Amino acid sequence: MKRLFIISLLFVSTVSAAPLTIEDYISMPALSSVHFSPDGSRIAYVVTRPDLTRATYDGEIHVIDADGTNDITLTHSEGTDYHPRWSPDGKSIAFLSDRGGKVAIYTIPVDGGESSALTSEPVAIRHFEWAPDGRAIVFMRADDRTEEEKRRSKEKDDAHVVGENPHYTRLYAIAVASREVRCLTTGSYSVWSFSISPDGGTIAFDRSTGEGLDDQYRTDIYLMPMSGGEPRPLVTRPGLDRDPLFSPDGKWIAFTSAGGATDWVHQDQLWVIAADAGPAGNQPRLVSGAYDRTPWDFYWTSDSRSLIFDGAWNTTGEIYRVNADGSDFTDVSRVDGVISDTDLDAAHGQVAFVYQTVTEPPELYVSSLAHFAPRRLTNINAAYRGRTIGETRLIHWKNPKDGLRIEGLLTLPVGYTAGKKVPLLTFVHGGPASHFDQSFLGYLSYIYPVQVFAAKGYAVLRPNPRGTGSYGEKFAALNRNDWGGQDWTDINAGIDKVIADGIADPAALGLMGWSYGGFMTAWAAGHSDRFKAISIGAPVVDLLSFHGTTDIRDFIPSYFPGTPLDLLRERSPLWHLRPTKTPILIQQGEADERVPLSQGTMLYRMLDELGANVTMVTYPRSHHTPREPKLRMDVARRNVEFMEKWVK
Repeated sequence: MKRLFIISLLFVSTVSAAPLTIEDYISMPALSSVHFSPDGSRIAYVVTRPDLTRATYDGEIHVIDADGTNDITLTHSEGTDYHPRWSPDGKSIAFLSDRGGKVAIYTIPVDGGESSALTSEPVAIRHFEWAPDGRAIVFMRADDRTEEEKRRSKEKDDAHVVGENPHYTRLYAIAVASREVRCLTTGSYSVWSFSISPDGGTIAFDRSTGEGLDDQYRTDIYLMPMSGGEPRPLVTRPGLDRDPLFSPDGKWIAFTSAGGATDWVHQDQLWVIAADAGPAGNQPRLVSGAYDRTPWDFYWTSDSRSLIFDGAWNTTGEIYRVNADGSDFTDVSRVDGVISDTDLDAAHGQVAFVYQTVTEPPELYVSSLAHFAPRRLTNINAAYRGRTIGETRLIHWKNPKDGLRIEGLLTLPVGYTAGKKVPLLTFVHGGPASHFDQSFLGYLSYIYPVQVFAAKGYAVLRPNPRGTGSYGEKFAALNRNDWGGQDWTDINAGIDKVIADGIADPAALGLMGWSYGGFMTAWAAGHSDRFKAISIGAPVVDLLSFHGTTDIRDFIPSYFPGTPLDLLRERSPLWHLRPTKTPILIQQGEADERVPLSQGTMLYRMLDELGANVTMVTYPRSHHTPREPKLRMDVARRNVEFMEKWVK
């Protein structure tokens, strides 16, 4: 797809206000969960802010008129309120909240009144939607422990056999008036998402036989009556088939699918199937083939002929339209920034969304689809507008070995003078299918705060090497069986370009990255002497032991299919360590199941035995990335202090 224009200079810095601080990165409000009222006149959305006293994040639900007036804060609580959904009559909003200690459904009148808990389930509710007539709400939750399990736990006689007695996630319905709850699914499977038909008579849902993250890559789509009964299969094939969505006329179901592929590398694209079809009937058809990436949110137009969706395109996030037969794929928005959290008012042809750029913080916007012209509705992040920030450029280079074109974002120091050589920090993203985009704070900003580095005189390179997921399926698969190979060359070629352009001082280079970025930075520790400091976050360092301990067991087989053990060892950073004078910082969450703490610990101990200048910091209660504001502040502060001490 060709864009209307290409720009390489995204922002020219100003010096009229204070630079961004670590506290700003941790404290800036986030906007999400955008949702139109049934008549399209009002919009609900969520604002999340940190509470440093309680060391947590609180979410509040706001409601604003679609013309930007009457912005009110609908909920106030010590907790997170999220996922607002208007009742079909538009008089109330149901939402999820953990204010009572576990996540439940609450309702609140839109025009005044207090919120009240609708559900009192024994475990947290994961998702819900209103029935079209407003009389019921369908929700998902996992099984509670049995009475026997509770007794054994109380008596401390609760040995657990791995894989036995799974707690499945099931569908339930609650009558809003009587609050009577009934279970809709009872089989040996878990439900991941669902959609209710416009007439309220049928539920489409995707299911798998397990509860782990790998199981969502083995999902099939089924239909069942709203009243309950035996589900019938609609789409059953290998791999992922998820997120069913009925068309307004009830005749079609759109869903995301890997098209029969069974691994993590394939893009999950949009497909459509007739709602009255079955596995032996009309086969699903690929709709978003021209997009060649994984959509985020998607919606039907009111005539059931087209789909509107948002998703990544290289370093941007856009809104797209495509006909339900796969024809006439169109980039509706064509922005140089990131659009996310989109919702569609199909009846009036308008979209609401969160929009941000490298110079503009996120706010709520609305636009017509026919003539896309974003109009800002909120001013939540006014305090961050017009701050002193470094210039960010979209740059390109080629891999010197195979000529592959790579791009990335280069942020220059605040007030940079052309021709001056400055310290360069390179930040490697995770995934490896994550990507750097043109958002205001940027990917993992609370770990590596780019503009804080810029204010201290650093340039920061954020490359999107092969394996990045926002450049199409072929590009995303180019690092199969080759971690630490051509992807490592892609990254170094970007550094070489910034040096050749006369910007980076080759004697003052730093490297940092988390997860797969932690793999690459750990790889650098054994393969390069060019860096003055390396910060390594949640690193994969031994591919075999990682595969045996991570909660995503299909991950390594997806990226190293049919690989003999000697190749896994060859591509493991742990087996290439050597004595080094480069100072190294390792950071990791103590509750990390994605990249278990043992990976970082092995790296630390081996480097320590080799006499390296290595420090390891672990974060209590933290999973794959720290979630608490004080711990996030500590991660960022240590990275800034580390680079200040050793790179300059």
